[in-house]
Amino acid sequence: MNFDFLKPKRGNTRLESALAEIEREDFVRRLLESDDAYIFKHVLIQETAYASLLRNERRALHLRIANSCEFLYADEIDENLALLAFHFEQAGETDQAINYWMRYGERAMQISAYPDAIEALRRALKLAPHESNASSAQIYAQLGEIYSRQTDFTFAKENFQNALNCAIAANDGVTAARALTGIARVESQQGNHKRARELGEEALRWANDAQDVEAIARAHRQLGIAYSYEGKYALGQEHLQTGLGLYRELGNLEGIGSCLNSLGVIARDLGELDCAEEYFSQALEIGRQLGDRYSTSIRLLNLGALAEARGELARAEQYQKEALELAQQIGDREGIAVARCNLGMLALRRRTLENAMTEFRGALDQASSIGAHATAVYVIAAVAKLELARGNYEYAAELLEFVLTHPAVTADIPIDFAPEQLALREKLSASDLNAARERGRARELHFVVKQILAESKFSSAEND
Repeated sequence: MNFDFLKPKRGNTRLESALAEIEREDFVRRLLESDDAYIFKHVLIQETAYASLLRNERRALHLRIANSCEFLYADEIDENLALLAFHFEQAGETDQAINYWMRYGERAMQISAYPDAIEALRRALKLAPHESNASSAQIYAQLGEIYSRQTDFTFAKENFQNALNCAIAANDGVTAARALTGIARVESQQGNHKRARELGEEALRWANDAQDVEAIARAHRQLGIAYSYEGKYALGQEHLQTGLGLYRELGNLEGIGSCLNSLGVIARDLGELDCAEEYFSQALEIGRQLGDRYSTSIRLLNLGALAEARGELARAEQYQKEALELAQQIGDREGIAVARCNLGMLALRRRTLENAMTEFRGALDQASSIGAHATAVYVIAAVAKLELARGNYEYAAELLEFVLTHPAVTADIPIDFAPEQLALREKLSASDLNAARERGRARELHFVVKQILAESKFSSAEND
């Protein structure tokens, strides 16, 4: 426990005398000679002093500290959220403690400090009087968002569903819309695109009924993403532009950056590369401004893919490696998978096939282990491209047909792998191509993944 007193606000001679006495007794010491901040000389002294206080005395002191901190740090509240939450919790001021723990959790999530965010939100949830209330709904929704970012889909869905149940019980339409949007996001990550769109539409209905601008913007953003995954780009752009406009009215940088990034993805798929780069660059600047390593990593991945499309391989590799490092730092396993897949594509462009397969296997193992089916099928399409380069035409056709007919396929795959489809039609006879395609349509994701991961590394001679 520290005693920190600012000289201009002190003026308490009795307190000065008491501090001087316990300093002489060698119980406390100043942190700096020029400052009036004191610290106990040993943790046991601190614990003994604290234990000697009655419960009501402790609570009263914690409340005084909390109120003083609110006043002293009025201009630096975001840097002291955990401190305030702790003292209000110890003071028995539950509502204020919950508020500060939630704010701290939100801030920690924004800078990708996920363990801190989860701990803060769990403390807030423990303080909530009962589950079926608005506070619990909001806490569960935040936890769902964190687990979604970590691609822990089971916990993400569980917490979003808890948020939805609590929100409905509390008649909280805003949080219900947020929870539905969160579930839709997870469904998209798992490749269930139709279900994601349906949930996004339901979220928008709840948000409109609640007349909450931020909830409406969030629902439009998610719907834009869902439509773009399905290849309905005009509808995707319409919803994303609506969300972007609303976020700009609110001054919500996180929302603005997310919409810009998704608009960049659509522009890239439509071949509008300059427009895509402008969107991605603006989104990246916002992510870095917020200190959000999660969104920064995603935008670097997109800029890397764009650089590759332009043939700027060195620049593309730099983006992908930077994105991979960020994803590893924050435990974003889907981000790791995407970065490794993209690095594999760069290796394939350079004809270093063994390196390419190593990256693809690492990406596929990561994506399949977390149930990120949309990412997994994209990696399998990349493996098909590699098998085409190796001359295994029928196997390549089989894998590509499997991907193109899988429910988790996203609209960018037919665009990105159109040259491979054309090449296979030229390399194989119609009967061989049709037979390979038939085999591909009959295969299951689990077995395709297992086969690719189990294949032995091919010799370096095949790289020549």
